[in-house]
Amino acid sequence: MKKTGVFSAAYWRAVCGELKKPNRLALAALICALSVVVGGIYIPLSGSLQIHFTFFVVALGCAVYGPVTGMLVAAVADLLNYFLFLGGYPYFPGYMLSEMAAALIYGLFFYRQKITVVRIFCAKALVNLIPNILLGALWAKLLYGKGYIADLWIRSIKNILLLPLEVVLLAGFFGLMIPILSRMKLLSYHGEEELQRLSAGACVYPVLGLSCALGAGCCLYFIFFEKETALLFSLLCGLLLAAAATLLIFGALRRRKAAPK
Repeated sequence: MKKTGVFSAAYWRAVCGELKKPNRLALAALICALSVVVGGIYIPLSGSLQIHFTFFVVALGCAVYGPVTGMLVAAVADLLNYFLFLGGYPYFPGYMLSEMAAALIYGLFFYRQKITVVRIFCAKALVNLIPNILLGALWAKLLYGKGYIADLWIRSIKNILLLPLEVVLLAGFFGLMIPILSRMKLLSYHGEEELQRLSAGACVYPVLGLSCALGAGCCLYFIFFEKETALLFSLLCGLLLAAAATLLIFGALRRRKAAPK
């Protein structure tokens, strides 16, 4: 599969062309059904906060058929999930928008691209930030009257803590599925070294390093806008940056040592 940039006309012609391919539509129907089934399985935390596992199948599907088909699948899956599991409650379209936003992000990062740990981390971080945190807190305020800022903090803590684990699991999942889908001509070919980097043992250090770097970036907000706690968060930012550098360097050395001569 030829790689094209997301800002090129050829990319979007290819994305829209996926809707005309019978094998892609068959896969989209399968992903939709799996999303509905997996969407009914979750771990409740508190109130409207839950841990879901649909991001595995959504990300994989969007890597194959792109963001446009992915958003359509997300919309249909959300409707089916409502009628099958939540029919006794009034329908709220905000959650459909969240699912479509997640599919758009996954499609933009994975479709016709070599799937790497950094790409997976960036995609999952954006999904956690936009649909899960920002939009999720907004929908909770509109539906349940919750304080937006308070709910935002709760969702932020949950999504930030889960991010490294989700990225490692998603990378391992892609590492298992890419060879199968490559043989079916559904995903671009990845070399043995590229697949090795997606394994849990190989990606845990870069993922933790990137997570620490992200945490250091979050500390900058408090350094510049919360003067009372600037010193505390300056120290925390320095510690996180040091941890990020250590983990990334250690991961690079470990990968270099494990590379075939």
